[in-house]
Amino acid sequence: MTKQEFLLRLQEELELDETLDGGTNLKDLEDWDSMCAMVLIGFVSNEFEVNLKPDDLKEMTSVDSLMQRIGLEKFD
Repeated sequence: MTKQEFLLRLQEELELDETLDGGTNLKDLEDWDSMCAMVLIGFVSNEFEVNLKPDDLKEMTSVDSLMQRIGLEKFD
C-alpha cells in the first residue's frame, strides 16, 4: 500500500470529511472520538497485523508517527 492509498483508506475508515496528510494530528480532527480510536486500532490490525494499544495512540502526534509505528517498510 502506498502512503497516499493509506491516507485515503484511513480517511474512509474514519468517515472523515477532512483530507489527511502526514502532518495531520488525528486527535485534533473535529470528528475524533473514542469510536474513531477503536476503528483506527481495528483498521491497523486488519490491514497490517500490528496491534496498537490505546496508549500508543496517546503518544502519536501525527499520521506520520502512526505510519512509523506500523512500520514504514510496509508502505511502497
